[in-house]
Amino acid sequence: MSKSVVIALDVGGTQIKAGAVVDGKVAESSVGHYESRADLAAGAMIGHFAAIFADILSKSGADAGVDGLGIAFPGPFDYEAGVSRIRGLGKFDALYGLPIGSMLAEALRSDERTSSRLAPHFRIAFENDAALFGLGEAGPGGAAEGAERVVCLTIGTGLGSCFLDSGRLVKTRADVPSEGWLYATPYQDGMADDYVSRRGVLQLAPQFGYEAAKWDVRELASLADGGDDAAQRLFHRFGERMAEILTPPLLRFRPDAIVLGGQISKSAHLFAPAFRHALADAGTRAEVRVSRDTLTGTLLGIYRFMTGTTFLNGGER
Repeated sequence: MSKSVVIALDVGGTQIKAGAVVDGKVAESSVGHYESRADLAAGAMIGHFAAIFADILSKSGADAGVDGLGIAFPGPFDYEAGVSRIRGLGKFDALYGLPIGSMLAEALRSDERTSSRLAPHFRIAFENDAALFGLGEAGPGGAAEGAERVVCLTIGTGLGSCFLDSGRLVKTRADVPSEGWLYATPYQDGMADDYVSRRGVLQLAPQFGYEAAKWDVRELASLADGGDDAAQRLFHRFGERMAEILTPPLLRFRPDAIVLGGQISKSAHLFAPAFRHALADAGTRAEVRVSRDTLTGTLLGIYRFMTGTTFLNGGER
């Protein structure tokens, strides 16, 4: 009989990725991708989340009550209160200021597909997606395994980050930026989010002979993998610039390892060597590692967040 079941949702502006984690392992048959439908009215969106929960649970193969629902939700968001602060971004506007956690709990308890499957101690919790990814990568088999001080970066449409010390999230400490977020690190006329992201890759494209409007990162990476010199130099510069931007906060924290995740990290082999070399030149000796699967890391991180599991040097605590 299953001992511990957590339903995990990774909510994005266009897609929700979800799965069940049973006894600390992702139930592969349950993993699914769903449209976010972020323009729905509040009640309809809560119903959409509840329907995803029910679908994942039906595919999980779990026979025990569900301990909790963990949700990676984009910011701005009051994660402790379960209240969205997103407004004016064209997504989830209808949820602004609402107690999403309590609304969703009520919906699940009144839904015949799920009401009988909720454990007496069932709870719903929210956290930032990059933080949950980091918690997942800190466990056995994760890219951060064995490292004591770790910075995890998720590079996609923007830059997500978290700081881990001895397997625990660090959000308020003198050597860590507020909340562990690097996206607002100043650089030139903007901030890290503008440059360590999809936008950052495409902003470099014209300097190497590519019209940004005609290319995307995947296509440029394909050119680089095929031996195109200009595309290879573009990604090399991207890695160097990452180091220029992130070295100051990294020097303060002095991580043992830096873990790369997110969509852009699929092309990490093209920019991680330059990133690593530039960091070393600046005095940051952290090992740069790449996640094998960002989604799996996030789902496992949600489970560990919900169950209070942390890891240090491969050991569970």
